[in-house]
Amino acid sequence: MIFCEDLNKNLEICMASKNEKTDDLVKWYDSIGRANLHEREEYQKKTELLLLNTLFSHFPEMEIENLTGESPDFIINYKGKRIGLEVSEIINHFELKKKESYINHIFRTVENLLSEYKSLYGIYHLNIDYFQDDFYQQPEQLIKEISSAITNNKRTKIVRSIRRTPHHKGVLLFLEYNLSLFDELHSDKILEVIEKKNSKYPLYNHKAKECWLILVSNMYNIASRYSYINGKEELRKVKSPFSKILHLENLYSQMMVIK
Repeated sequence: MIFCEDLNKNLEICMASKNEKTDDLVKWYDSIGRANLHEREEYQKKTELLLLNTLFSHFPEMEIENLTGESPDFIINYKGKRIGLEVSEIINHFELKKKESYINHIFRTVENLLSEYKSLYGIYHLNIDYFQDDFYQQPEQLIKEISSAITNNKRTKIVRSIRRTPHHKGVLLFLEYNLSLFDELHSDKILEVIEKKNSKYPLYNHKAKECWLILVSNMYNIASRYSYINGKEELRKVKSPFSKILHLENLYSQMMVIK
């Protein structure tokens, strides 16, 4: 099943960032929706587009020419150049992917339940104890507890703290980002993705004279989060046919040039 609610949440966050390309991002997002793609393909293309939000903040002159192509994911025009963009999310914690899907489903359910209460509109960052043994065994109880915590603005057994920021288009829930000094992203995980994409480069370069590889750590997802990159020096040795390789993180809109 495709959970489009997650896409809508990610779009709202991109809109809240209010960079120079926000209006274009919404326009491109809607264009993908009108392209009569298969449901899964539409979800994938919209996901890839939203992963590029930080890139657009660093390169506001970029315009997308082809939104629905494959290999590479997008064709853009940048300073008169036609450039292919291949996009890939870096997953740092594979063991948390399944847990994250469960949490996202709970969050989207709570958002829908509270959507009619305009007094509650806002972006909520919840510090949740998702390591408790019964966390994944009682979804209905969890939905009630999170709803109660937001409605009453009080801590509960599961919800340790709530941080709210203004938002006028509904209720959006996120896990609070808990900085851990030991939460590393090892460069080997980045290098593995680069090697995989290198092997497929012949599929990309025939549609544009230049092709960039865009790697994204989606810091709003617990499976992608990291506090520091271990072994950064190894990334300087990368050899790749891609003209440019960039690593982006979307919490602070930071960009690292690998090549």
